Amino acid sequence: MLKEITYQCPSNIALVKYWGKKSGGVQLPANASISWTLSNLFAKTTVSQEMASSLEVDFYLDGQLKENFVPKIKQFLDRIIPLAPELNNRKYTIHSTNNFPHGAGIASSAAGFGALALCFAELEGKFVSSSEEFYARASEFARLGSGSACRSVYALPAVWGHHNDIPGSSDIHAVPFPFEIHENLKNWMDAVLIIDDGEKSVSSTEGHDLLKNHPYAEARFKQANTNLTRISECFVSGDVDTFMKIVESEALQLHAMMMSSEPYYLLVKPNTLAAIEKVWAFRRQTNTPVCFTLDAGANVHVLFPKSSEIQVKNFIETELLPYCKNQLYLCSDTGGLPIKS
Repeated sequence: MLKEITYQCPSNIALVKYWGKKSGGVQLPANASISWTLSNLFAKTTVSQEMASSLEVDFYLDGQLKENFVPKIKQFLDRIIPLAPELNNRKYTIHSTNNFPHGAGIASSAAGFGALALCFAELEGKFVSSSEEFYARASEFARLGSGSACRSVYALPAVWGHHNDIPGSSDIHAVPFPFEIHENLKNWMDAVLIIDDGEKSVSSTEGHDLLKNHPYAEARFKQANTNLTRISECFVSGDVDTFMKIVESEALQLHAMMMSSEPYYLLVKPNTLAAIEKVWAFRRQTNTPVCFTLDAGANVHVLFPKSSEIQVKNFIETELLPYCKNQLYLCSDTGGLPIKS
């Protein structure tokens, strides 16, 4: 029996957003989504195991025992054990750490559950870790912990959710983008502006639930799937202008759904909007290919090709840092693979 395994898994940022779940299953998306992994922003997790009479978990974050995390880890294991019963009746000791600050508004659950899922897929032992089947299995496991985590196991843009224009796409696990990507949309970067690092007033889980009776939900799901078709075409054709318009529209639609739910709520902050206005002005004035996106929070992700790195970082440091808490931003390449240690 394999005693210990370690994986490092990147976070990701969705370009077409997953927001809303289907009924009749666990973490099944109401629309397809696509994301880039954030190569330099990752979780690293080590899982050791020993036989036990029942399922036991000890969880350490940054070396500190965190008993409050255990119920969520056990729920995750309860969901994957029916798929992999050999993982039951063991004691797991889990050590995890992120290389970015906690509360930084980056999808730590995507990186964390991605790394955890890779470890458990390896411990299951059914597939070779370098195989296509292994990553599909790890993605399936990750989905059961955090929906967006299932996209973090692929270096190529990852698509999650069945979509007629994406061969092999599935609600059960993510798949790598299946078509050749134009040079214009390779080697992009993401600078995350830390506008607010506080706890969100409405969690993502609660936000997904509010889609169930949302008056605009069905129209949103249809638009997201249309946008995935359009952004896929951009990846192939290299149409950067249309790509940026779709990415920004998707971010605004995500938050429009929050603002029009019942109860309604706001996760953006005044500095979020101010930073977005600055990005738009900079793009108009310089014709630099740069755009923004948002996750389910206040922080702004500034996306740009690596060829514009010096110009965009200078713009961030001279014009955007005043909007960031403690003048903090984090920069990452996109397209990183998980790494087995």
